Amino acid sequence: MTIAGVVLAAGAGRRMGRPKALLRWQGEPLVHRAARVALEAGLAPVVVVLGAAAREARQAVADLPVEVCVNRRWQEGMGTSVAVGVSALPEKVEAAVFLLVDQPFVTPEVIRAMVAHHRATGAPVVAPEVAGRRTNPVLFSATLFPALRRLQGDVGGRALFARYPPALVPWPDRRLAVDWDRPEDVLLWKEGKS
Repeated sequence: MTIAGVVLAAGAGRRMGRPKALLRWQGEPLVHRAARVALEAGLAPVVVVLGAAAREARQAVADLPVEVCVNRRWQEGMGTSVAVGVSALPEKVEAAVFLLVDQPFVTPEVIRAMVAHHRATGAPVVAPEVAGRRTNPVLFSATLFPALRRLQGDVGGRALFARYPPALVPWPDRRLAVDWDRPEDVLLWKEGKS
């Protein structure tokens, strides 16, 4: 059985002023970076869920062996993108790691650590912990896929955390928790001030 990757990249990036999937970090669109990291971590298949700017974002990952899905209801929120991503996965998947497109410092190593923890413990939900705080990406066991398919609105997989508290994998690199929501967030990193 394999562990899949789902890259959530459908949002319009209202606070950013443009879709975050198309932002570049070190010359690479964030959607490409997230999908590449998922592949390098050994996740298979990797599904990329697009919405706003889907045509441009699809072109950005055209050189990668990923499946692209378009969430026609992306404006309703992340829950719909999670549902679309899960629905695109084949049946013979043991779990899936969900990556947010606006976290440029996720590495293959943290994903591999999450997968190893899931396989060693059987935990249905696994997430990294940075400086005492849970962050993304998040691994969900296939046993939770039916619940993830029913998600709606702007609440993603965290809607399941009350019933299935994530097993936490401590991670030393604080940059893992960085997400880019506003133009000034990106600017701080490009200027080397963070």
